[in-house]
Amino acid sequence: MNAEKANAISPVKEPGAQLGRKPADVMFAVIIALALATLDIYLSIIYYRNTGYDMRWLLATIDIMVVISVLAAAGKRVFHMLISMKLAVTMLFVVAIMSIIGTLLPQGADVQQSDLYNSSLYHFYNSLGLFDVYHSRWFLALLFTLIASLILCIGNRVPTTVKKTFRLRVDVKDAFVANQPQAQAFPGAGERGLEEARRVFRAHHYRLHTGSSGSVMGLRGRFAPLASIAFHSSFILIAAGALLSSQLGFSDDSVIVPNGQVVNVPNTQLQVMNYSFKIEYEGKGLLKNGSIVRVRELADGKTVQREDGGDMSQVTQVYDLAPSSFFSDIEVYKNNQPVKRQTIREGDPLEVDGATFYQKSYTYDPSSGQPISILEVNHKPFKTLIYIGGILLMLAIMVSLYLPQRRIWAKVGSDGQLLVGGRTSRSKLGFRREFERMTKELQLRLRQEARADG
Repeated sequence: MNAEKANAISPVKEPGAQLGRKPADVMFAVIIALALATLDIYLSIIYYRNTGYDMRWLLATIDIMVVISVLAAAGKRVFHMLISMKLAVTMLFVVAIMSIIGTLLPQGADVQQSDLYNSSLYHFYNSLGLFDVYHSRWFLALLFTLIASLILCIGNRVPTTVKKTFRLRVDVKDAFVANQPQAQAFPGAGERGLEEARRVFRAHHYRLHTGSSGSVMGLRGRFAPLASIAFHSSFILIAAGALLSSQLGFSDDSVIVPNGQVVNVPNTQLQVMNYSFKIEYEGKGLLKNGSIVRVRELADGKTVQREDGGDMSQVTQVYDLAPSSFFSDIEVYKNNQPVKRQTIREGDPLEVDGATFYQKSYTYDPSSGQPISILEVNHKPFKTLIYIGGILLMLAIMVSLYLPQRRIWAKVGSDGQLLVGGRTSRSKLGFRREFERMTKELQLRLRQEARADG
């Protein structure tokens, strides 16, 4: 009978009512999600059938809008999943896997020089964007989702973290201290015990705060909770820097620069001139006594020297000469105005206006047979964000590992006993051992005072 009454009284909840939303709002969100998904599929078909249209940014944006509309239809439960740390870590793992794929597979124009270009899987991989991973619409969507998830995580945690950092809970009740993860009581210690607790806290480098009720709080690592915000923010900076650099910059563009000629650098307003390109060779030299030493032919193509600095007149034959290093004397122009000149070689690039020129390799002029320099040009305008994010990430990890927040309270209870309790956010085993040492010191001090009074 009671069950029938309950069923009769309880109203039937519409979808979304348990989340405090009207059914009409849910239906509207579902319609928007279906419409965006249909548009997404239609534009995707156009994009993959006709590669002349570059709609990656548009498709990636629509992908995110579809996800947002689905979340709006699903309600707060999915939103809570979106702000969870598990999703952020999962997204980071997926982005890392995709980045590894982009590293292993040839990207851009390098595909045409690889074995995959004539493979039966070429068109399948190409349709998935695996030969241009960092510009593909799904990689953009992953980065957008990751950044959005991290921003929501930070926004959800900032109020609690700031409150925990700047609003100290000093005045506490007896039960609060007694129920801490680490707690101990000292019967009959009273105010004298509280003063000794202050001395012990100071000896262990705790900063003391006294409440209006007389309770004492010792604090170490006050700003450690902010490391969590810095940790999340570092990934936002890294992801944003990688996204902006990959879209607004370029990498691994090869530029062939014959001697004495000025060549335009693709995707920039820069020009580069190569004054001279030289190659150094290394080989072996046979001495008159029959022994062998290493020799090198200098870039002028005329002078041969022994690497040990010995007399070349003792060398009767030089053989097995092979290219060992090569370098170019280049000058970079911007809008046909000279900017910087430098001789570059492997590992010693030239950086101008955000573009970095590397000595990549060389080829030969088919008509003259003379070697021609091949430069590699990279331009990543927002790489500073990646560096700042990496530094912030390391600092956040160090603070979390070595400077965790530790709080300990001491209070005289209503029955005259001294209550001591504390907690930490990390390194709980280390804090437990420290708490045991502190309470033993406090107990020893109280016993010594009792003997002195006796």
